[in-house]
Amino acid sequence: MTPLENKNKYTLLKLRIVLSILLKGKISFKKVYNFAYAWLAHKMKLKRTAPFPFMINFELWNECNAQCTFCRTSDGVIYNQNPNESSGSSIPKGQMPLELFEDVIEQVKDHILIAVLYVNGEPLMYKNLIPAVKYASERKIATIIASNGELLFEKKINELLDAGLDCIKIAISGFNQDTYTVQHRNGNIETVKKNLRDLARLKKEKNSSIVIMLDYILYDYNEHERDLAQQLSNELGFIFSCRRGNLSYLEEERPDILSTETVSPSPEFPIQDLCEWPWKVMTIDWNGDMFPCCDYTVWNDVEPYDTIKVGQTRIAEVWNGLTARKNRETHLNEGRGGIDICSKCPRVGTAFKY
Repeated sequence: MTPLENKNKYTLLKLRIVLSILLKGKISFKKVYNFAYAWLAHKMKLKRTAPFPFMINFELWNECNAQCTFCRTSDGVIYNQNPNESSGSSIPKGQMPLELFEDVIEQVKDHILIAVLYVNGEPLMYKNLIPAVKYASERKIATIIASNGELLFEKKINELLDAGLDCIKIAISGFNQDTYTVQHRNGNIETVKKNLRDLARLKKEKNSSIVIMLDYILYDYNEHERDLAQQLSNELGFIFSCRRGNLSYLEEERPDILSTETVSPSPEFPIQDLCEWPWKVMTIDWNGDMFPCCDYTVWNDVEPYDTIKVGQTRIAEVWNGLTARKNRETHLNEGRGGIDICSKCPRVGTAFKY
């Protein structure tokens, strides 16, 4: 699958989500206005943007059961991506209090289109995921999660569908166990396959409009199994996506694998495209730290816009406050090279992180 073909798959995903939430009455004039304002503010290179972001990423819990090689150690320690820190440092773990999530949703419910309920963790491990999805859905906010699918058991599927989840992406990195566990160290691909079949069956039984994508993480070592994954996706009626995987840290665990991988040439950093995230999207970490994008959650020693205090912090004030405007001003005047965390970022647009 070429990059263009995969981009088209993500375009299809977005169109399917928009159509689904439109039919559910989750798009209003205020939300369209807010989206258009953010889009124009970015195009016109304004320091002040829309009253609210049109999408918010919530790190509900940064724990994960799969322990993927590019993200964390086999013991679950999350890699700190800040190159200016010592190699032994790691990212603190924690869960977002449900009342913090609800406080944010109450403030933004008339303005944001989508609440993305994951950043680096496995959202199905978060004990309050179902109440969070239901709370957002009842307030006409679309919700999306990405999962490794390991914990997507029948009971959980029923709960998610009943709560009104709008979209789920399930990421796999192989179609047999030996291949799959190169990246998903603790995973069981047969469990995931069963869960995918149950998801398709229950979606049909409940006549649910949930949008489902099977996301194949492609490496040279697993390319021979891609067609099998696509066949399963087609059989189940899912959108199929295929994207290049992250080779980080493979050299330490599987040098035999890394030696056979084709390393794509890196773009010339910093890339020249004006980043869209500071104008359109906010990321909220589990402890209430508000950041311009999701990558900040895996960098130690980065300053947030602010830290949410339930019942006190006003999202709109922070979103167009002095710190956020200064961040946009730096992007406008110095480009991505003016901010360490942005200087080697290859992202263009506001696509979901994983």
